[in-house]
Amino acid sequence: MAEVPREAVSPPGLQFPAVARLELDDLLDQLIVRAGEVKQTQGRLRGLLTATGNIAAGVELDELLPRIVESARSLVGARYAALGVIREGRLIRFVHSGMSPDVVAEIGDLPEGKGVLGHLIEDPRPLRLRDLHAHAASAGFPAHHPEMRSFLGAPLTAGGSVYGNLYLTEAGAGAFTADDEQLVTALAAAAGVAVENALLLADARRRERWQAASAQLTRDLLGDEMGADAALSQLLRCVTEVAEAHGAALTCVDPEDRAAILIPRACGGLAAWAGARAPLEGSITAAALEVGHAFCIDDATADPRTTGAVERAPEIRSVLAVPLTTMEKGMRESRSVLVVTRDQRAPVFGELELEMVGAFAAHAASALAQQQSRDDREALRRLQDREQLAHELNDQLMQRLTRVGFALSGVASHAGPDVQRRLLAQVDELDAVVRTVRDTVLRPPSEP
Repeated sequence: MAEVPREAVSPPGLQFPAVARLELDDLLDQLIVRAGEVKQTQGRLRGLLTATGNIAAGVELDELLPRIVESARSLVGARYAALGVIREGRLIRFVHSGMSPDVVAEIGDLPEGKGVLGHLIEDPRPLRLRDLHAHAASAGFPAHHPEMRSFLGAPLTAGGSVYGNLYLTEAGAGAFTADDEQLVTALAAAAGVAVENALLLADARRRERWQAASAQLTRDLLGDEMGADAALSQLLRCVTEVAEAHGAALTCVDPEDRAAILIPRACGGLAAWAGARAPLEGSITAAALEVGHAFCIDDATADPRTTGAVERAPEIRSVLAVPLTTMEKGMRESRSVLVVTRDQRAPVFGELELEMVGAFAAHAASALAQQQSRDDREALRRLQDREQLAHELNDQLMQRLTRVGFALSGVASHAGPDVQRRLLAQVDELDAVVRTVRDTVLRPPSEP
């Protein structure tokens, strides 16, 4: 049998030169890698969409902030995540994720917006660091704080305003990538809109509570059931509740000593202040009366005007003072100040509280002045009634008692010693009765 030439036998399929086959293999490998990258990118985009959907589902701020933090941490595989809410350039809320409750308790106080966190507040732009400690603004960590190296921060913006910053540390791959930064920046933009809406909703609800409380207090003050003292106590309780405050107190200049202040009413965490007395000079009462309008102090421990307040209540942090003045014609000038406090765990007072408490206090001061005027008219009416009664007693009863006393004295002058002594004793008793009646009728209404 004749041998078939080797060249005549061809394997099935196409035949490529060795060099072309290597290039094709490389292209296939690159295609597989690129396909994997596309698949991974698609997965991360789906994660971004899911995270955005989770954020959009939150309405209340307390519910929304943890969702944002957890979504961001999961999106880029970070070990730790945090979010700081900013109002008027101040860090008012700080939510974190990734640390155990025991570690959080050991660390103590939450950040106040210093170091790299403060840098992002001052310069709200995305910031990606391989080593957090190498940044010029790094201020180190407090005791018991876990070690953190890689860092990624992005601002929460909406409508040209910055509502906070998103912080991520300890990337799963060792360092955050440019893709991580783009994803987190996109998530932060969606979160900024959600936080803005939540803050606007919270502000609207608080305004509603202020208006309802103000209207109710005015109705109570102008009604016939509540006196001025009860109205002041109601005012303090209402302000403490609606402002979510630590406590509230009413201070006033001592009318008998203009260099001192009195604290006739206090409630909440300041209840122990009631009845206290303090120097006027250098006090927050003096400052409020001098400026004539509401103002707040962010850190009471660092302000000389609140030194005395911190000594009495070391836990307070933010203080709001409102002079209780009224422009009602004919009303006497007020020398009182409403002081409202928040402790170190609560956010400092902002523009909303300043506006609402100021308007609330002005409204209440006017109603209180009217209530005081009504009380004064009632006291005057009672005094006039007493005077009328005194005149009637003087014209009728007192004259009759006096005539009886004179008659008994005349009889005693002609009686024997024993009878005379007994009659004069009765005359003295009649004089005592007359004096008692006069003192009782003419006593001022304010006296017990």
